[in-house]
Amino acid sequence: MGITKQYLRYVPLKNFNIVCHPDCNIVFVTLNGISDRYVAVGACENVIIWDLRLEKLVMTIEDEDMKNNTSKKISVVKLATTPEGKHIAVGYSDGLVNTFNLATGELIGTFQGHRSTITALTYDTHGHMLASGSKDTEAVIWDVIAEKGLHRLSGHKGVVTGVQFINKHNLVVTSSKDTYIKFWDLTTGHCFKTLAGHITEVWTLSILRNDDFVVAGSNDAELRTWKISKMNDEESEIKMSELLSSDNLLDFASSIKCEKSGSLMREGPGRVVSSATDNTNHVLCVHGHGKLLELFIFSGDGEALERLRNRQRKFRKKASKRGENDEDIAFLNEKNPALQDVVRRLPPILTDYKIKSADLVVNQTHVKVVVSMADNTLAFYSVSLAVGKEVKRIRKISLHGHRSNVRVLAFSSDNLAVFTGGSESVKMWNKKSLNCIRTVETSSPVQCLCVVPGDRHILAGLDDGKLLVIDIAAGDIIESISAHLKDLKSIYMLPDELGCITGGGDSTVKLWQLELVILPNTDRKVLSLLHLKTLELDENVQCSRVSPDNKLLAVALLDNTVKIFFMDTFKHFIDLYGHTLPVNDMDISYDSSIIITASGDKTIRIWGLDYGDCHRRLTTESTLTSIKFIPKTHQFFTTDKNGNVKHWDADVFERVLTLQGHRGECYNMSVSGNGHYIASCGQDNVIRLYEKTEEPLVLEDEREEERTQEDEKELATGEETNVYGGPSVLALPTKKTISSEKAAELLLECLNVIKEYKDSLLENETKGLDKPSLPIIMTAFNVKNTDDYLLEIIKRIRSSELEEVLLLMPFSSVCYFMEALIPLLNHMHHGIEPVVRSLIFLVQTLHKPISSVKDMMPILRQLNVLATKKTNEFRDLVGENLHSLMFINNSQEEEELVFNITQNVQKKRKRQKQKLLKTVIVNI
Repeated sequence: MGITKQYLRYVPLKNFNIVCHPDCNIVFVTLNGISDRYVAVGACENVIIWDLRLEKLVMTIEDEDMKNNTSKKISVVKLATTPEGKHIAVGYSDGLVNTFNLATGELIGTFQGHRSTITALTYDTHGHMLASGSKDTEAVIWDVIAEKGLHRLSGHKGVVTGVQFINKHNLVVTSSKDTYIKFWDLTTGHCFKTLAGHITEVWTLSILRNDDFVVAGSNDAELRTWKISKMNDEESEIKMSELLSSDNLLDFASSIKCEKSGSLMREGPGRVVSSATDNTNHVLCVHGHGKLLELFIFSGDGEALERLRNRQRKFRKKASKRGENDEDIAFLNEKNPALQDVVRRLPPILTDYKIKSADLVVNQTHVKVVVSMADNTLAFYSVSLAVGKEVKRIRKISLHGHRSNVRVLAFSSDNLAVFTGGSESVKMWNKKSLNCIRTVETSSPVQCLCVVPGDRHILAGLDDGKLLVIDIAAGDIIESISAHLKDLKSIYMLPDELGCITGGGDSTVKLWQLELVILPNTDRKVLSLLHLKTLELDENVQCSRVSPDNKLLAVALLDNTVKIFFMDTFKHFIDLYGHTLPVNDMDISYDSSIIITASGDKTIRIWGLDYGDCHRRLTTESTLTSIKFIPKTHQFFTTDKNGNVKHWDADVFERVLTLQGHRGECYNMSVSGNGHYIASCGQDNVIRLYEKTEEPLVLEDEREEERTQEDEKELATGEETNVYGGPSVLALPTKKTISSEKAAELLLECLNVIKEYKDSLLENETKGLDKPSLPIIMTAFNVKNTDDYLLEIIKRIRSSELEEVLLLMPFSSVCYFMEALIPLLNHMHHGIEPVVRSLIFLVQTLHKPISSVKDMMPILRQLNVLATKKTNEFRDLVGENLHSLMFINNSQEEEELVFNITQNVQKKRKRQKQKLLKTVIVNI
């Protein structure tokens, strides 16, 4: 058997170029006790935090599982922070919700209950509960402390667009594209009221002013507003005849009143895109698809009443001037302020580009608003709460990313910098810190880049056929050459580093020589290009390459062929036929022996340069966009329109590795000169950097790992959760996942090991033999008996998946599991909570089949007594600890207060003595 060929693995290193992703909202976060300085935005699968004062990136929050998983391409689509600002909830495009600690960036909890993209996410006032809405038309309420689902709110027929807590009445309000707004009781999880005030989709939902107002935005310029109040006892006592004769039964059945207050008219055109409120829920900001952000402030009862009285006073003056009798006018008898008295408009904010999201914080005098825009920029504004004040823009973060998608990349020769080209500029990035060092604005989109040896100049080809010579140090364009009549598609530096070739859409390939010219009236020399030769062709040029030995020129044409010419005379050598669609990119190996081509026909062809024969044809799943050799090897990388970055070997004609790619199309890719780094750009506007590690990679092992990942995508027990002896489908807040199936297998294995060990123990006792040794798996878990082993397995189950794991167990194992819980409840330990929770859930869900088994009745009675006793003991222990900590805290506060008072008294006496001493001296 031959020796298996090994490779070194490439892994994702860092992502950059994203200031703010347009698919995710922006939120203020609290770091170091400051709440109006830092903002969090989504950046593909990561969350990044910007410092608005210093205009720099201060933190990146990422999930390690997503970073290392090559099969999952998900992105952050929704963010929400707790009121105190210590934690942040992140919603992903696959329905996953993660919570992170903002101080450390650590993952706290994982909640899986949705089957599609998260569309709404919010915390309650205390930060103990989290509500999430999704495109699967359902909302889920999560207990963040216990890390479990509380309720699944099913009732909407369209995508859930908003979820908000009304903490004063213990309610949840949801809005959807089905035009309805629903009120849900948090105690029971049932909908008791539906508002049908819209005729089109409801896009935004906000709760304002101490949970008193509900504001919803739709497809028009009207923000419909309802006032919420608790129903009095007199109003709730309705005669049966009135209840039966009424058409609106839900209003009578609800515990709150929801009255239409009016509408707020927006100035911006089109539908409402998003809305946000401040931390006190008194200021509302809304925007549409345009550049206008509108602000509304909801005043308190005192200020609103004063505004009503002023309006009545003015109306009375006007009526007296006209000589009208104002005693019968109903407006003058109003005592409750109207919506126009409660709401006051603040000056609107007009941005430079289309708004995607906004968030705000309020202090005593100003409203600070941060806006994320569609051109990958952030803007920070300050609006005064006083009447008639203008809007002031404080900051704008724009240099850390391109305004549009990046199309080309190139590494410097020393591999310390990365150059990128977009539709508006060329940027230079520090590879280590990923900070943007230089930005050069261009007149049209950049199609190709080439770094001149010495790393002091860049050659950039534009969409209009111009060739730019850019000075890196100065960040200026030295010369703009009209190289081609149409778009310039490729620039390639010659192996002798004395010139370059360019290929354009005007069916020509031109040879250029580098030279230094003296600027007029100065002694300064600058780089320029001298045109030497032109090769006329019949079709447009897609790309061109020169062999490293400087003998052959390869040109890919629009007629699906690759033509090879001699470099010195431009005479035709051979043609490479075989592709059915044009070649998008190609590359020649370091020894000039083979050429690889990537085409739109989803194939890679490996050709020999000596006779032009095709060595092998490799098929891929999508259209290929770029292909590059790793220097000094026959290994190469490809990118395609599925967003994949793949590693191949041209000697064995096999795929080595698939790296985590882009969400959407991958446009281009570049390999560093030493082959240690790969950079790729794509439709998701992120530039991904990959690093070569020392970890060996074997093809057979890699294929086995890929097959395992494919198998894990499909659940072995089906998508739905079935209950033995109960309803066919149980609507749990969570959903069945691969990890819950693995946890169920682990628990079943634990029960089988315990049962076998106890049977062998009993058998040895009857025969008078010694105790059998512990099973190997129990020794691996470092436990001494079966009870500790079962408790350890229960603790290892993720809290949010405990119910799903218990439902995956067969009924016979459930009975044995409940019997095994008796020893765990006989002694106090810190794992009492998941044990009792498992017991209660099994009894509630499988009560009928369990109670039908005669042997289970005494076990249930014993479990009832033990669970009640241990729960009370644990509750008393927690209460004692809590009040002890409160006592210690109060004692420390009292000591600090006495110390401060003593210090102040001593300082006061000292000042009095000094003053008296000065007075005595003056009198003398």
